[in-house]
Amino acid sequence: MSKKAIRTVMLNLFVPYRMVNLATNISNACSKIYRTEFDLSVPEWRVLARLAEHDRLNAKDIGEVTFMDKSKVSRAVKILEDKQLIVREKDQKDNRAAYLSLSENGHTMYAQIAPKALDWEEELISALDVSEYRDLMRILEKLDRKVAQMD
Repeated sequence: MSKKAIRTVMLNLFVPYRMVNLATNISNACSKIYRTEFDLSVPEWRVLARLAEHDRLNAKDIGEVTFMDKSKVSRAVKILEDKQLIVREKDQKDNRAAYLSLSENGHTMYAQIAPKALDWEEELISALDVSEYRDLMRILEKLDRKVAQMD
Protein backbone atom coordinates (compact mmCIF):
# COMPACT_ATOMS: atom_id res chain seq x y z
CA MET A 1 0.00 0.00 0.00
CA SER A 2 1.57 3.27 -1.07
CA LYS A 3 1.30 6.44 0.93
CA LYS A 4 0.11 9.50 -0.91
CA ALA A 5 2.54 12.35 -0.59
CA ILE A 6 1.19 15.17 1.54
CA ARG A 7 1.82 18.60 0.17
CA THR A 8 3.23 20.97 2.76
CA VAL A 9 2.17 24.58 3.15
CA MET A 10 5.17 26.79 3.76
CA LEU A 11 3.52 29.85 5.27
CA ASN A 12 6.17 32.32 4.17
CA LEU A 13 5.49 31.26 0.57
CA PHE A 14 1.69 30.94 0.92
CA VAL A 15 0.10 33.93 -0.83
CA PRO A 16 -3.01 34.24 1.42
CA TYR A 17 -0.82 34.26 4.55
CA ARG A 18 1.63 36.80 3.11
CA MET A 19 -1.12 39.12 1.87
CA VAL A 20 -3.06 39.06 5.15
CA ASN A 21 0.09 39.78 7.13
CA LEU A 22 1.11 42.59 4.80
CA ALA A 23 -2.38 44.11 4.88
CA THR A 24 -2.48 43.90 8.68
CA ASN A 25 0.99 45.45 9.02
CA ILE A 26 0.11 48.26 6.61
CA SER A 27 -3.22 48.93 8.29
CA ASN A 28 -1.69 48.96 11.78
CA ALA A 29 1.16 51.25 10.75
CA CYS A 30 -1.13 53.66 8.90
CA SER A 31 -3.66 53.67 11.76
CA LYS A 32 -1.18 55.53 13.96
CA ILE A 33 -2.07 58.65 11.95
CA TYR A 34 -5.71 58.70 12.98
CA ARG A 35 -5.48 56.70 16.19
CA THR A 36 -3.00 58.84 18.12
CA GLU A 37 -3.89 62.32 16.92
CA PHE A 38 -7.62 61.87 16.25
CA ASP A 39 -8.61 58.98 18.57
CA LEU A 40 -10.18 56.88 15.79
CA SER A 41 -10.05 53.10 15.45
CA VAL A 42 -9.53 51.38 12.09
CA PRO A 43 -13.28 50.67 11.67
CA GLU A 44 -14.17 54.26 12.60
CA TRP A 45 -11.66 55.59 10.05
CA ARG A 46 -13.02 53.29 7.35
CA VAL A 47 -16.59 54.47 7.97
CA LEU A 48 -15.48 58.11 8.03
CA ALA A 49 -13.46 57.73 4.82
CA ARG A 50 -16.26 55.90 2.97
CA LEU A 51 -18.79 58.55 3.95
CA ALA A 52 -16.39 61.24 2.73
CA GLU A 53 -16.12 59.37 -0.54
CA HIS A 54 -19.82 58.54 -1.01
CA ASP A 55 -21.59 61.34 0.92
CA ARG A 56 -24.55 59.23 2.06
CA LEU A 57 -24.74 55.49 2.75
CA ASN A 58 -26.68 53.11 4.93
CA ALA A 59 -24.86 50.86 7.40
CA LYS A 60 -25.32 47.77 5.19
CA ASP A 61 -23.66 49.52 2.24
CA ILE A 62 -20.80 50.66 4.47
CA GLY A 63 -20.24 47.07 5.56
CA GLU A 64 -20.12 45.89 1.97
CA VAL A 65 -17.70 48.55 0.71
CA THR A 66 -15.40 48.30 3.74
CA PHE A 67 -15.51 44.49 4.02
CA MET A 68 -16.43 44.78 7.71
CA ASP A 69 -19.05 42.71 9.46
CA LYS A 70 -22.30 44.22 10.67
CA SER A 71 -21.28 44.40 14.35
CA LYS A 72 -18.03 46.28 13.60
CA VAL A 73 -19.88 48.76 11.43
CA SER A 74 -22.58 49.24 14.08
CA ARG A 75 -20.03 49.89 16.82
CA ALA A 76 -18.06 52.31 14.65
CA VAL A 77 -21.23 54.15 13.61
CA LYS A 78 -22.38 54.45 17.24
CA ILE A 79 -19.00 55.85 18.34
CA LEU A 80 -18.85 58.28 15.41
CA GLU A 81 -22.38 59.46 16.21
CA ASP A 82 -21.41 59.94 19.87
CA LYS A 83 -18.39 61.98 18.72
CA GLN A 84 -20.74 63.99 16.48
CA LEU A 85 -18.74 63.10 13.38
CA ILE A 86 -21.65 61.56 11.49
CA VAL A 87 -25.39 62.15 11.35
CA ARG A 88 -28.19 59.65 10.85
CA GLU A 89 -31.19 60.50 8.69
CA LYS A 90 -34.28 58.27 8.58
CA ASP A 91 -35.43 57.14 5.17
CA GLN A 92 -38.76 58.84 4.44
CA LYS A 93 -40.06 55.77 2.58
CA ASP A 94 -38.85 53.14 5.06
CA ASN A 95 -38.73 53.96 8.78
CA ARG A 96 -36.49 50.96 9.43
CA ALA A 97 -33.79 52.32 7.13
CA ALA A 98 -31.45 55.21 7.87
CA TYR A 99 -28.75 56.97 5.90
CA LEU A 100 -25.48 58.15 7.36
CA SER A 101 -23.40 61.11 6.30
CA LEU A 102 -20.56 63.17 7.70
CA SER A 103 -21.41 66.05 9.98
CA GLU A 104 -19.57 69.34 9.65
CA ASN A 105 -17.16 68.09 12.35
CA GLY A 106 -16.74 64.85 10.40
CA HIS A 107 -15.86 66.71 7.21
CA THR A 108 -13.38 68.86 9.15
CA MET A 109 -11.71 65.84 10.75
CA TYR A 110 -11.57 63.97 7.44
CA ALA A 111 -9.97 67.02 5.78
CA GLN A 112 -7.26 66.94 8.48
CA ILE A 113 -6.60 63.19 8.27
CA ALA A 114 -6.79 62.55 4.50
CA PRO A 115 -3.66 64.51 3.50
CA LYS A 116 -1.67 62.78 6.25
CA ALA A 117 -2.93 59.36 5.14
CA LEU A 118 -2.05 60.14 1.52
CA ASP A 119 1.42 61.33 2.54
CA TRP A 120 1.88 58.10 4.50
CA GLU A 121 0.78 56.04 1.49
CA GLU A 122 3.15 58.00 -0.75
CA GLU A 123 6.03 57.20 1.60
CA LEU A 124 5.08 53.51 1.59
CA ILE A 125 4.85 53.20 -2.17
CA SER A 126 8.10 55.11 -2.65
CA ALA A 127 9.68 51.67 -2.19
CA LEU A 128 8.34 50.87 -5.69
CA ASP A 129 9.24 52.39 -9.01
CA VAL A 130 6.45 53.49 -11.36
CA SER A 131 6.30 50.22 -13.28
CA GLU A 132 6.32 48.14 -10.06
CA TYR A 133 3.41 50.21 -8.72
CA ARG A 134 1.48 49.78 -11.98
CA ASP A 135 2.21 46.03 -11.90
CA LEU A 136 1.10 45.78 -8.27
CA MET A 137 -2.24 47.47 -9.04
CA ARG A 138 -2.73 45.22 -12.07
CA ILE A 139 -1.88 42.08 -10.07
CA LEU A 140 -4.22 43.06 -7.22
CA GLU A 141 -7.07 43.62 -9.69
CA LYS A 142 -6.35 40.29 -11.36
CA LEU A 143 -6.34 38.45 -8.02
CA ASP A 144 -9.56 40.23 -6.94
CA ARG A 145 -11.30 39.07 -10.12
CA LYS A 146 -10.02 35.50 -9.68
CA VAL A 147 -11.16 35.30 -6.05
CA ALA A 148 -14.61 36.55 -7.07
CA GLN A 149 -14.71 33.95 -9.83
CA MET A 150 -13.67 31.17 -7.41
CA ASP A 151 -16.33 32.17 -4.86
